[in-house]
Amino acid sequence: MIMIKKLSLFVFLFISSLFYISCKDKHVYLYQVDPLIKVLKERNYFRDEIDTIRVAKGEVATIQIVVAGLTEIKNMRASVTGISSDLSTLEGASAGWVGYVHVGRSYNPPSKDIIRSASGYFPDPILPDSAFSIKPGEVQPLWITVPTDAATIPGLYKGTVKITGVVGKKTETWLKHFYIRVYPVTLGKSPLYITNWSAHFSTVTLSYLNNNEPVEAYSPLYWELIGMHAEMMAAHRQNVHRIYPIWHTLYTYDDGKYTFDFSRFDKEAEIFDAVGALERIEGGHLAWRSGAWDDPFFVEVPLPDNEETRKLRSSPNPQKVENGIRFTLLPVDDERAKNFITQFMPALKQHLAQKGWLDRYMQHIADEPTAKNAASYVTISNYIHEFLPGVKVLDAVLTSKELAGAIDVWVPQLDILHKDFNFYKELKGEGKEIWFYTCVGPRGNYANRFIELPLNQTRYLHWINYKYDVTGYLHWGLNYWVKDQLNADASRDRGRLPAGDNCIIYPGYRKLYSSIRFEAMRDGIDDYQLLKMVEQKNPGKAKEYVNAVILNFDDYDNSVTYFRTIRKQILEFLSKN
Repeated sequence: MIMIKKLSLFVFLFISSLFYISCKDKHVYLYQVDPLIKVLKERNYFRDEIDTIRVAKGEVATIQIVVAGLTEIKNMRASVTGISSDLSTLEGASAGWVGYVHVGRSYNPPSKDIIRSASGYFPDPILPDSAFSIKPGEVQPLWITVPTDAATIPGLYKGTVKITGVVGKKTETWLKHFYIRVYPVTLGKSPLYITNWSAHFSTVTLSYLNNNEPVEAYSPLYWELIGMHAEMMAAHRQNVHRIYPIWHTLYTYDDGKYTFDFSRFDKEAEIFDAVGALERIEGGHLAWRSGAWDDPFFVEVPLPDNEETRKLRSSPNPQKVENGIRFTLLPVDDERAKNFITQFMPALKQHLAQKGWLDRYMQHIADEPTAKNAASYVTISNYIHEFLPGVKVLDAVLTSKELAGAIDVWVPQLDILHKDFNFYKELKGEGKEIWFYTCVGPRGNYANRFIELPLNQTRYLHWINYKYDVTGYLHWGLNYWVKDQLNADASRDRGRLPAGDNCIIYPGYRKLYSSIRFEAMRDGIDDYQLLKMVEQKNPGKAKEYVNAVILNFDDYDNSVTYFRTIRKQILEFLSKN
């Protein structure tokens, strides 16, 4: 028996050594690196972390391969060849080089876990349609994704990535194997509500997808680009979508009487519904700050475009004037505001009911009310509740008790949730929904999706959802791009927006690029569902798993190795009958 074990060990080591040698040659080293590790350009020491990627059916397996150049290699391209087990194959794999973005200004106060880059460049966008070149001593990560679904046959799969590149005048080829274990555990529809606000309502934003050429609102190209967003969002488990009812409605106005055409609102909703990204409809904001941050909120009111209305405050609507109608801001007690609300809200409610969407619809009032302008928010909310009975009001909030009674779906910033957690537990006991959001804050040691933070903290956002029984997550910045976003400084507005806050996807020519942060966020959403599945079998075990990783709202175990151990335990626990 001992001889058999020794022989088996010898064979294993011999095969492993051959495999290791196959990943080295005089031009490159190929290393497998955990995809939760951000590979900085200046890193020069690696160990080949040959590890099996472990997923449930319905998850996406991610493999990161680092190419370390020993010589100059041009025009590198990558593809994935057959991924198979003894019983089946996996289809739909893709490979893309990880691009780097510049962070010119770090944020403060920093996390104790912040990543510092000597070069100022950080990995983020995934570029599957680009050829990359490297110089001697340079490293370049490759991102491989392999989707699975409910029909995937469990088992151990072996795949190969093929990399080609030009050395001198000769095209060379390198191969690297990887392994995926699919467990007999099946994900269903995500039970976690996720919204990433998209700026695709702006034709300026859409122009970045069209070589900076204008995109006409509601043109065929406009709707094509909206559909592209819907598919990207659905693929990353986004299931709540913000649509502005006031902005997408076409109006006529005659002697105080309005007519409403909701067909453009309907078209956007139907596009997202068709790809499975519309579990709930998030009605865009009805009110905006009348001036400074703490000033009262005014409601948005469409009025005839004339000399008088041109003197009023303009709304943020990208189309300031349409069809003879100007979009203005007025106090809610202004008779013109009352006239609009008393006609628009009942018409919207009736239309939503006719489309079968009323039970999915939620309504924003205004973003991030503070203690100083809470009174104006409450007044508007009470008015809207009167005309949209049964429709839940949701908003991101920077205060708590001052808004009691005005909100049905509370979305405090993560640090506010932490500080006022007892208040939110009481609200939950009263039947209110509690979500949380992150944006420019919180900073310090709180998890967020900033580029300078470790990827596991982006993933941990949804472990926080689970630990504190918070059923939704909101972020404002899916795609608030600047011109040439891939090459722009990722830290915007003199550091007011930490790098990565304004976007988590990137624009190409009529295409969207994901990022390693967006992939980590998707995986965290799937983790939430797995924890819920554990809870159904053994609530104590689910609590044990989440407590091993999330110690407090702003304290986490950041060991990637330990996280993988916990993930493996979850999958093995769920695999038991």
